[in-house]
Amino acid sequence: MSVITPELRSAAVREAIASMRAYTLEPRVAELKLDQNESPFDVPAEIKAAILERAASRPWNLYPDFELVRVRQAWALAFGIAPDEVLFGNGSNELLLAALATFVEPGRRVVFPSPTFTLYEKLVVTLGGTPVPVAFDPATGELPAAAMIEAAAGSPDTIFVVCSPNNPTGGVLAEGDLERLLAVGTVLLDRAYGEFDDAPMPPIDPRLVVFRTFSKAFGLAGLRIGAVVSTVANCREIRKVKLPYNLNFFSEEAAIAMLGQPELIEQRVAAIRAERERLVAGMRTIEGVRPFPTRANFIAFETSRAPRVVFDALLERGILVRDVSAYPRLGSALRVSVGSNAQNDRFIQTLREVMA
Repeated sequence: MSVITPELRSAAVREAIASMRAYTLEPRVAELKLDQNESPFDVPAEIKAAILERAASRPWNLYPDFELVRVRQAWALAFGIAPDEVLFGNGSNELLLAALATFVEPGRRVVFPSPTFTLYEKLVVTLGGTPVPVAFDPATGELPAAAMIEAAAGSPDTIFVVCSPNNPTGGVLAEGDLERLLAVGTVLLDRAYGEFDDAPMPPIDPRLVVFRTFSKAFGLAGLRIGAVVSTVANCREIRKVKLPYNLNFFSEEAAIAMLGQPELIEQRVAAIRAERERLVAGMRTIEGVRPFPTRANFIAFETSRAPRVVFDALLERGILVRDVSAYPRLGSALRVSVGSNAQNDRFIQTLREVMA
């Protein structure tokens, strides 16, 4: 007979952590997976073969390059910056934690739009900062820069965290808003979905730290590769905080290989953007469905039926989307990743059946 014992916790666990909800994702299996903003395009077989060959020729008992010289040089060549203006890590989330740990001290205000990626607030609380969420209407397609500046309350050491395009809503900063935020405080700009937007990569600035990822446009979500771009001085300080050897040599080889394929990436981004517009147009023809404006590779949409009912009905038919109804001001919403042409056709048809 098994004995159920009460859950025990060390008394040393901080109350802020004990009261926090973990960032979790319920494991589900579906024939069509459209829930995590992944690319519908896998790495081409010939590129995989080249990566595997390079990895196989390297001794696996030795640590990866501590300085990651080759991949930083490849990034610098691809994007026209200095190698010392970029750092790499095990996904951009790890680098976001390192950057926040560099800038945020107990009590420092960190302003961000709401709803947005839930990890931002969790990391700020973990570090002892003061999270300041700023509400906005996700249906507008724009992020609330003016309200965020007002929330900064004239504090010169305010940190802004902005995801543009924003996850999970798809909205962006309006033209000139980034410059307005930089005039007030330091901006941590998450550009995980930046390739799917028209806005260019902002120039290097001492009050700007930009996060990039290989998970979306580059199609390497399974290898967890992130980058942070800023001034040499900022990168030097963040480097003190980030974990050593935080990018394995296999991921480094994959990043270098995909950085050498700019035409392939451009073609795939163009295809995803075209499918996004087609998908939005199709969703607008379904009664009871309202897609939000989006510049990302996903679409948040409201439904006239309870979102959990729609979610479950889609899952029963083999399609997995993301239920985002627990987010502030998204109580009637779901989110779907932009898939391939055939995947999007199937989603539209199935959603139409479910809503009917």
